[in-house]
Amino acid sequence: GLLDDPSYDRASFVPCLYAFAGGCLASMPSVNVRPCIINVNPPEIRGAALTAANLIINAARGAGPSFLTTILMGIWGFNRAAGFNIMIITFWTITSIQFALLAKTLPLDQEKMETELANYAMNSMDVGYGSISIDDDDTRDGIESSYCDDATFDGDISLFSIENQATSFDIMAARQSLQFMGDSLRDIG
Repeated sequence: GLLDDPSYDRASFVPCLYAFAGGCLASMPSVNVRPCIINVNPPEIRGAALTAANLIINAARGAGPSFLTTILMGIWGFNRAAGFNIMIITFWTITSIQFALLAKTLPLDQEKMETELANYAMNSMDVGYGSISIDDDDTRDGIESSYCDDATFDGDISLFSIENQATSFDIMAARQSLQFMGDSLRDIG
């Protein structure tokens, strides 16, 4: 094969070209895994999905060399070059089959997730998030406070949530955030 060709006894143009092209091709799928995971999972579980992917990647980093030394070299008696060739052919074949399946299912999964996120956004706007009102009675230190009206669900007042905070501007909350950041920087420095 190309990996153990005896004519490659020095770093000439052809072996360097093969090594460069192989490195470029081998790195492309791994950098696209994270965007694929992000695009097909809801925001609430993206962190867990990426953590699971990192665990699998780290387990494979440990299992690969162990598989080479224990099974291929130890049990079946292959030398190191033959063991690497077997592993590359076997695992790249498995990977190419998985990517072929991913190419078929990824667009459908992305479309489904985009639809769910669009429906969530429309439902959030229908509930009343984003409406800003000024309460003239609430004045602290001469500054008027702006806040979101409470959204109601079936007659019940909802709990104050992050969506309310994200769609409103409260000068007192901004001042408290800046004060917190200043205190943190003073503690660090």
